[in-house]
Amino acid sequence: MPDEANGTGSGSSGSYDGAMPQLTITVRANPGSSRPKIGGAHGDPPELIVAVRETEKSGRANAAIEAAVAQEFGIPPSMVDVKSGHAARKKELSLFVPDKAKADATLQRLLAAGDD
Repeated sequence: MPDEANGTGSGSSGSYDGAMPQLTITVRANPGSSRPKIGGAHGDPPELIVAVRETEKSGRANAAIEAAVAQEFGIPPSMVDVKSGHAARKKELSLFVPDKAKADATLQRLLAAGDD
């Protein structure tokens, strides 16, 4: 059962406790894209590129980014939380994942993608 006092964050996913492994990733947001896509790396250290149709002005870009990342990692969107960079292109996301090793492998696969 979740323990709010022992929670891992204060964002939309704050109901998950320390028993759920957490993975923090940095993404490079591309809101307003004509082609939604997740994959590829930007910069060093690498930021995962996430392109979504929603614009930052619509106020729905962060939710779309959370949903896209959740789908790729096979978790519900409620288990992805933008921790910093809400109004910036560079964002830090916390993912609450049942299998951290599998999530790490997914992240590496996504970072390597995009050069097709």
